[in-house]
This record gives sequence, C-alpha cells and structure tokens, in this order.
Amino acid sequence: MIVFVNGPFGVGKSTTVRILADDLPEALVIDPEQVGHMLWSQLPEQLRTEEFELEPVWPALTRCLIEEAARAYSRTLLVPMTIVRSAVFGQIVGALGEQGHDVRHFTLLADAVTIRDRLRARGEGPDKWGELSWEGLQVERCLAALAEPLFATHLDTAERAPRTVADEILSRTGLRRQPGTAVQE
Repeated sequence: MIVFVNGPFGVGKSTTVRILADDLPEALVIDPEQVGHMLWSQLPEQLRTEEFELEPVWPALTRCLIEEAARAYSRTLLVPMTIVRSAVFGQIVGALGEQGHDVRHFTLLADAVTIRDRLRARGEGPDKWGELSWEGLQVERCLAALAEPLFATHLDTAERAPRTVADEILSRTGLRRQPGTAVQE
C-alpha cells in the first residue's frame, strides 16, 4: 500500500508521517522533496524552477522512485508531499493507481491562520520572499487548489493533535499499529 499524505506547506504532513512510521516500523518513508533537492543539485541555477511541481522531470522521477520502492521492498510506503496541480497529481498519484498500486491519498487541511502559526512554530520567518517565507506565501493558493474533489480524502487538522490524524489514517487504511510501538502525542 502507498499512503500519500498531501496538504499545504506547514499543515503537518511530515509530523503525521513520522508518527505513522513509528507506528509501522516496517514501512518506508519516501520523501519526494528529497527527489526535488537531488534534481536541483544536478541543475544549474538558471534551469531550476521556483518549486518542484514545476520541474519537468520531477513528477516522473518521483513516480519512478515510489513505483520501484513498492516493487522492490513490498512494504507500505508513506509519502508526504504537497502536490496542488491536478496535472502533476495525475502524473504521480493517478499514474500509480492506474498501474495497479493500492494508493490511499489523504489531504490534510487547516485554516490559513493555523497553518501560518505552525510555520512560525517550526522556525519559518521573514526571508527574501517576505514576512513568512516562500511557504507562507503559498497558503491560500494551496488551500484553494486542495479543496477540489480530486484531492479528497480531506482531513481537517486545525483542532486535532497529529496523533489523532495519524490514527484516522490508520483506521481508514486498515493498517494497524505494530504491538509494542510507543504512542506519540
């Protein structure tokens, strides 16, 4: 199974996936952001785009990594990544499903104020992009795009602890926390 955890920057994807990874010690975390950083390390500055979704080869590299990891390791894969463009979503999440993989997609949402507070709490602050970093400038754009039915199943995280969100994902996927794993709050 591939558990894809989507949502705006700062909504809690990485935190939720860390909890899921602790609950499911046999699962692998595949982070498409690392694919993007690897790609950028190979490209001269003038060829890099503002974000990974706009990189022409990023969707194919990401899909290939997820697909090959699923095939080679036969384990649950946990994939945290913000994908808000329907074409890119289709190239990665849609294509994986079309190729017969069991993909469970969840979009974490919260109101813009909550997300910005979380960004500040993780250390995001003023930079060359403005008052709250590049990620902070993307909140409304991401929330608007991710509200679309294509990006359902939506999970509201505004008033919920990450543990509760992870538990809901476990419940909806039928995955079970391994005995003896510590329960994080």
